[in-house]
Amino acid sequence: MEDQVGAVVKAFRGHMGVAAIDLRTGETIGVDADWRFPTASTIKTAVMIEAWQQAADGRLSMDTPLTLRDADKVGGAGVLRGLHDGLALTVADLIHLMIVLSDNTATNLLIERVGTVRVNQRLESYGLRETKLFRPTFRDGRPDVLPELEREFGLGMTTPREMARLMAVIAEGKAVNRAASDAMLATLRRQQDRAMIPRLIPTDDRIQVGNKTGTDEEKHALKDGVKRHVRADAAIVTGPDFTYVVAIYARQVEDTRWGVDNDALTTGARVSRMIYDYFSKGR
Repeated sequence: MEDQVGAVVKAFRGHMGVAAIDLRTGETIGVDADWRFPTASTIKTAVMIEAWQQAADGRLSMDTPLTLRDADKVGGAGVLRGLHDGLALTVADLIHLMIVLSDNTATNLLIERVGTVRVNQRLESYGLRETKLFRPTFRDGRPDVLPELEREFGLGMTTPREMARLMAVIAEGKAVNRAASDAMLATLRRQQDRAMIPRLIPTDDRIQVGNKTGTDEEKHALKDGVKRHVRADAAIVTGPDFTYVVAIYARQVEDTRWGVDNDALTTGARVSRMIYDYFSKGR
């Protein structure tokens, strides 16, 4: 399977890395799984975990209100930038918006509340040392931590293997505790962006996909002056008798179209279906 996935990845016009873990057997698939990639918005899953951990520790509550101000609003994905100054939102509301709609304003409100450093400490506590959050969204060049890495990777950095392992922490009920992990999985399953990993997986009530995607462009242009693109997706896929996690990352994507037919999304969807067919056979 690694050879088959590797052949698809090799033909891709850009750099793609893939990692998948069968949570029944522990079998892994990896193609450039330990390369560093920009996370784009997939790092928001780590922000969600830290918010739930702080709730479990009594540092905040899912019902804690946070007030939206015009000064908080940023561009890109989401709906909050179009809503009124003074709107009261709970931590739970912000988590939903951050994951399901990838709302950048919601993300920034949460990062301000939980702290970039604490998110990274949480990741390190899971043994994930290549996965980092550098700053809130839309704050290029003004990182909270690790400015040299932020200049290359932007919002965050990870490897496909580490992001797959982070999704496994949730799937196995080890992110904070079982109840919190189940709540986070339910949120991931409400994801509205289904253009990569879930795209070609059969539509069946018995099969559920919880995922977090990321879309961006590289921070720096190549010699031709073009800023190539970044696409990413990480998911927990559950069926009647299987559960696996998969992370697919692409950078320096030559196809710079923003729509759902971008080459990274369609290629990633093909890889996702190959992995689904392999892990769902119940070997």
